[in-house]
Amino acid sequence: MLLGLVSDQVQAQQPTRVRYSTQGCGDFLARWDKKPAALKFAGCETGEMQQVVVLTSPYTVQGTDAIEIEKFLQREFGMAPLRFLCCGWEVSPAKGTVAPQYGQYIDSEGAKFEVSMFSGETLSNGREAWHQIPEFRIKVETYLGEF
Repeated sequence: MLLGLVSDQVQAQQPTRVRYSTQGCGDFLARWDKKPAALKFAGCETGEMQQVVVLTSPYTVQGTDAIEIEKFLQREFGMAPLRFLCCGWEVSPAKGTVAPQYGQYIDSEGAKFEVSMFSGETLSNGREAWHQIPEFRIKVETYLGEF
């Protein structure tokens, strides 16, 4: 009995571990039943960042539908609004920070995903001109393993 208490105390003192996806690459938004018809899945990419495998599901949306998709990503995943910086549109930082406030999703297995949206280079620096931008890109990313 005493051994069980000690074991519980040791586990409680360990830092919280973040669990990342153990699933394969794919259309994450469709998998979660959260994919608007305006989004086009562009295949899944596997990469590496600092010796950790990254799975990325890229999507595209036409500029004419970008405002609707931005609002959807804000509502469903908590992504910050896009803002124009230098040469294109990207997720803005949270107030008082410099890091972008990407959307987040935790799936039924407890895996964490980041959601972001951005445009390519453009001179269209007002939201009213988004319909002139051929396409915006959406990324849903997760890391394999446990940290």
